[in-house]
Amino acid sequence: MRLPNLVRASVGVLLLVVLSGCTPSDAITSPEPTATFVAPYATDEEALAAAEAAYAEYVQLSAEILRDGGREPERILPIVTGEFTETNLADFAAFRDGERRSTGQATFDGVELQRYSSGGGYIELVSIYVCHDVSGVDVLDANGASVVLADRLERIFMVVTFDYDPADSQLKLSSREPWEQREC
Repeated sequence: MRLPNLVRASVGVLLLVVLSGCTPSDAITSPEPTATFVAPYATDEEALAAAEAAYAEYVQLSAEILRDGGREPERILPIVTGEFTETNLADFAAFRDGERRSTGQATFDGVELQRYSSGGGYIELVSIYVCHDVSGVDVLDANGASVVLADRLERIFMVVTFDYDPADSQLKLSSREPWEQREC
């Protein structure tokens, strides 16, 4: 029994389709490119200088917000990141809600590089030690009376950590903690 031409042609096309799926393709697909970390600073000295400048900007801007009684705290957003953002906003809100304002300016000195992770990622890229000095700062209540305790620590040794934001090409402060192992 002979198969009609239409059936033979259909079987041939079907066989061709099935077999073509089993042969390797000549097209070579390359993997999707992945982002590669490139250290933003060539040396420890460059990383330290960038961190010191970023911290100076933070100290200055924080002082402005506190002198304004904690109003418009969102001004700090471009230079902080992560949980530190929420901590700062909450601190400024408490200052505002307590009808406080500051006078004077905090300073810092004794800047040392703790770590520059040039081979890692953008998180916790740079950490520095600083001696944060609030001796020139007073905090006033709504009546203009000082609320600073007589025994406050005026110089506090701190470790300050920064993440790197590749979109803005800048360090952003991600944490600031007292470092009790050393004194100013």
